[in-house]
Amino acid sequence: MAPRISLTMIARDEEASLGRSLASIADLVDEIVFVDTGSQDRTRQIAAAVCDRHGQPARVIEFPWRDDFSAARNECLRHAEGEWIFWMDGDDWFDEPNRRALARLLAGLDHENAVYQMIHTSPAAADGGHPATAAPQDRLFRNSPDIRWEGRVHEQIAPSAIRSGAILKRTDIAIMHSGYDSECVRRRKIERNLRLLEMQNAEQPDNSHTLFYLGMTNAMAQRPADAIACLLRALELLPPRSPFRPRGYLMLADCWRLQGDVKRAKVVCENALAMYPDDAGLVQLMQALLSANT
Repeated sequence: MAPRISLTMIARDEEASLGRSLASIADLVDEIVFVDTGSQDRTRQIAAAVCDRHGQPARVIEFPWRDDFSAARNECLRHAEGEWIFWMDGDDWFDEPNRRALARLLAGLDHENAVYQMIHTSPAAADGGHPATAAPQDRLFRNSPDIRWEGRVHEQIAPSAIRSGAILKRTDIAIMHSGYDSECVRRRKIERNLRLLEMQNAEQPDNSHTLFYLGMTNAMAQRPADAIACLLRALELLPPRSPFRPRGYLMLADCWRLQGDVKRAKVVCENALAMYPDDAGLVQLMQALLSANT
């Protein structure tokens, strides 16, 4: 018998995007566990309606926001009954080619202990305030009491999964994300994430993952000096084979550029390209830096 799959989702005030998100995945899973963290719009009603339309019980759970994404995601896991967990946010969705690829992956699951990575893809914002991004993200894993989310924000499932013996598997399945489209929403999320990351950094100092995202978020907030300090320390602490390292060097070089130190930005970029010669972002930034010198 094929293993059952639970979709877990946390959301708050996502009525504008939630219908598209759930419609792109609902018929591929066996149950939907939806945790609402305090919506003031029709988010809960939309979630319940989609569940009902696909013949699934309306498992919409209210959970008070605690400044902790892991707490809300772990509440989802507490209610999930499937053997595998697939998670999405209310502003994620699949286009048809990637939806078909996901369906094939889900149909072939067995009882292995694995975490499947997919590509989290955000298009560039129309106002130019956020660049296009594509990064691996752990999206599908076994439902086990040993596997739980960690971190207040930019939370991770892989550390506990790896401790349980799971292996990481990469896929080329892309998940679309629209969370940074508008300047108002973007600014609100940046401010929230900075606050939570600073709390997390105070609780667990010198965590490379936290420092990386503090650097990234300070850069998004147009605070390059603060970003540089965080990124330098993160790059000292990140393991040599960490997938975060190329992007860390890219952001560091770009922050030096924004500070007006093109020479230092170029040195960072050159050194990073010696390690990651095929990284498209580093190549593009180096070309821009060389153009600035001509």
